[in-house]
Amino acid sequence: MDYTVKSFNFITAFLLLAFAALCVVAGDESLDTREGEDVTLKCRFNEQHSTNEFSYYWARWTVGNKYENVAIGNIQLNTNYRLDFRPERGIYDLLIKNASYGRDNGRFECRVKAVGTGADVHQEYYNVTVLTPPQPPQVAPGNIAIATEDKRQELTCSSIGGSPDPTITWYREGSS
Repeated sequence: MDYTVKSFNFITAFLLLAFAALCVVAGDESLDTREGEDVTLKCRFNEQHSTNEFSYYWARWTVGNKYENVAIGNIQLNTNYRLDFRPERGIYDLLIKNASYGRDNGRFECRVKAVGTGADVHQEYYNVTVLTPPQPPQVAPGNIAIATEDKRQELTCSSIGGSPDPTITWYREGSS
């Protein structure tokens, strides 16, 4: 085998691996849901990844950046999660029932791994935002402030909670 054929084989193998890597990695998808509602995270892959050769995982990043499995194969590890596990059709969806800010707000990932090597065959990521209302805004030093001409008057408006963080905007009465 001459140098040209070896180079061609190497370049072809490299390009195939690079293309496969690009096909495997999917970007993060953002999903919003209200607290108490159900939401489905879809994980779809090439159905050639049968249950005999691959293992399947759903995991989440919890508050404090802790990695935690929520499903392994066809077993969900929390009663608020349900699986649609049909690997013969390329389906491994996670249904979050009764979404909770404390439990479900954050990043979820689906992974299909090769048994034996642990290599990622497919992965998908979701950033789930559980929408919660903020508490009513509070004005300090109070809702009624008496201002004196040529004297500085500082007012602060704040609200606690809310997901995503609330935006507070000041308006002067009679203006838009």
